Amino acid sequence: MDYRNRAQLYLKNFEREKIEGNREKAGEALWGVISCLINALAVLEYGKPIPDHKEQSRFATQFILSTYEDGEELAKAYSYAERFHANFYHAFLDTQEFETISAEILNLAGRLDATLMEKIRKL
Repeated sequence: MDYRNRAQLYLKNFEREKIEGNREKAGEALWGVISCLINALAVLEYGKPIPDHKEQSRFATQFILSTYEDGEELAKAYSYAERFHANFYHAFLDTQEFETISAEILNLAGRLDATLMEKIRKL
């Protein structure tokens, strides 16, 4: 639940930074939401989080593709979250692209959160 709670905090940060027009910070916060939810799911699967970015990306992609019927689309949203992480350092996304992929990442966050809560309820 620590990772889920942190994800919820980062989601609030995303919303605040987006309203303030800080796209890079907002995107990084949204990346944090996804990363925390993936780590929470990894804890349930493996008993520990995955701090290494490449390992987390492999786990996330495999998990998404094997869990969801629309896994290809959601895996694409995960790659968009990684773009947000890179954008924090390089500021290459324009407003339109930011808005478009934000919606897809938020959809992924909702799906991951619902899956996490379902898995926790089953414990």
